[in-house]
Amino acid sequence: MKCLAMMFLLALCWLPHAWAEPHAPLRVAMLPYPDYAEYDADQRADGHAVRVIRRLLERAGYASEIRLLPVARVRLGLMSGELDLWLGLNNQVDLEAYTLQSHSSFGALPINLYYRPDEATPNWPESLRGRTLILITNYSYSLPVSRTLQDPRLALQTRSSSSHTGAIRMLLRGRGDYLLDYRGQVAAALNTLGMQALPHVAVDQPAMRLFVSRQRADARVLLNRLDQAFDALVDEGVDMDVTRQ
Repeated sequence: MKCLAMMFLLALCWLPHAWAEPHAPLRVAMLPYPDYAEYDADQRADGHAVRVIRRLLERAGYASEIRLLPVARVRLGLMSGELDLWLGLNNQVDLEAYTLQSHSSFGALPINLYYRPDEATPNWPESLRGRTLILITNYSYSLPVSRTLQDPRLALQTRSSSSHTGAIRMLLRGRGDYLLDYRGQVAAALNTLGMQALPHVAVDQPAMRLFVSRQRADARVLLNRLDQAFDALVDEGVDMDVTRQ
């Protein structure tokens, strides 16, 4: 009986410490983008999107370590469990096999098909048939767009540019018939070049969402808490769209 009482007292002493133990910081990844997700002078992640996500995590009760990584590193990190969380697009065929996706949307990233001002307005995807499309090196798009580009019936030819400004120059010089790119990236590149907007047609508007690695034992619990925190912030009037400032 004395042993049982002693065990009970020890349990009472231990439980408050267990309840008070904080979560380990979430290892969060985002893709780098000027003004939205970039490192400051102290090499700390900053920018509009970073601040939105950091506020969400704090509201949900989580500390975080936010890293800016290329998409290939993000993919490997989520698969291995080295990363817990990523803010991005569902643009990988097998992404759902190793992540859970949030219900919450943090804004859309419009994808447009750009063409020269002296050309007729194209129809997506019929106008791609037998034409040459300019893409950005190592960029991925939404799954519907990617599947269209892989359709052999279009007999589509592609050329790549390592930069958005370079891709615009290629288009205007006739080195391709169309340019496929994200609206925000093209707008920034046109501003850099001092040029007016290019004519375009909208192709897709994939939503930005959170993806939690399935390697976490509490992946579903974490995702639910983040969705609940998102809803609470929206109810308070907080703008959770990371695609605009």
